[in-house]
Amino acid sequence: MIEAERTQSPYIKGLACSAVAFALAVGALFLGYTLPSLKTGAEAISQLLALVLVPGLIVGLLAKKSTRSWPLWLMICAFIVILIVVTLAHEFTAPMRS
Repeated sequence: MIEAERTQSPYIKGLACSAVAFALAVGALFLGYTLPSLKTGAEAISQLLALVLVPGLIVGLLAKKSTRSWPLWLMICAFIVILIVVTLAHEFTAPMRS
């Protein structure tokens, strides 16, 4: 059986997207822009970290399990879409957590 060409280092690329998104989110937090459900301080940083790590891991898993190689632009677009979905789910479930 012929080995299909797979994406090289899918988790590293997904987590690199997470690192960039986390840096942007922390910068926005220090400038005063934040999600309504986030509290100030260490709680906000830990929630931001979780919010950006989940999409990075999901994109890495999808790229690893795919039979075709994913170009970098596809991984970035998938990361952005999944990040939006995860963030909306986080915001809609915030009243249930408080």
